[in-house]
Amino acid sequence: MKNELSGWCVASIMPSGPLQTYQGWTPCIEWCKEQFGNSAMDGWRFVGEGVFEFREEQDYMLFLLRWS
Repeated sequence: MKNELSGWCVASIMPSGPLQTYQGWTPCIEWCKEQFGNSAMDGWRFVGEGVFEFREEQDYMLFLLRWS
């Protein structure tokens, strides 16, 4: 979904399985750092509670393929 105000793609996911629930969003955040860089300057950001935003639609789609 595209945020009309910022132009970034918004992905909202829920944790699956007991391990993911226990670790919170750390695995997703670490994966994003490995794939896209460390910060919003690199084109992604963690908004909170399973919400991630991506500047590039292809990054958004890769994230969804991996985590949804």
